[in-house]
Amino acid sequence: MNRPLNVIITAVLIIFAAAPPASAQTEGFNVKTAVEKISGGASAFLNGVTADAGTDPAKSIPKELVCESNCFIVIPSIAPVPGRDDFAGTGLLTCRAQGTRKPSPPLFYHLTNVESFGESGGGVLIFVTDKAGMKSALGDQLQLTASSSGAGEVGEKSAGKDKSFVAYVKPPGGPIQGFDPSGSTLVYASGDTFSAYQQDLDPVDVMLFGIDVPPELRGFAASVDKLLKGCE
Repeated sequence: MNRPLNVIITAVLIIFAAAPPASAQTEGFNVKTAVEKISGGASAFLNGVTADAGTDPAKSIPKELVCESNCFIVIPSIAPVPGRDDFAGTGLLTCRAQGTRKPSPPLFYHLTNVESFGESGGGVLIFVTDKAGMKSALGDQLQLTASSSGAGEVGEKSAGKDKSFVAYVKPPGGPIQGFDPSGSTLVYASGDTFSAYQQDLDPVDVMLFGIDVPPELRGFAASVDKLLKGCE
């Protein structure tokens, strides 16, 4: 026997009313993509460094180094590589454009082959101090050597920058301190960059011509602006 149409419609409406809304089914789940996790971690790490500098400049990165550096590489977490005896992490790089000195759109980079890292879960911040270092960093892969890189000093005044790459490490809940990255390798993470921008990008082209920063990376860009506050 065929049921009346109004009975069928009523039954369908009851089923839909009983079903929980889609938002309720996913409530409590905050699923982030890999690029969002890296960007968020880099932002939080950099904000912590900036906050510590405001609290006690004598125990922070020299402002002179911050203001005069050409690029900043933020690796929010360094962890052991499974099956190997070294450490690695992924973060973001941004460089200051010539002329305007404004930070460029951030790109993803890996820091790999870190031979030893005693600060479990800590992050690394690398300053690129000269144009030669900037040019090297914008390639696909760069080996950091003892002649090109070294540990930064902590304090209000910079003791001079005789290295192209000056690095610091900040363990969770601890003060920032110098870190020697020599022996490690800096690698352009083209896959993560593609995921964020939805197109293949050449780092040099991005620095020269720019590109719109996607929403996922705008928080990090704002964190870099905070770090550079007070710089000319």
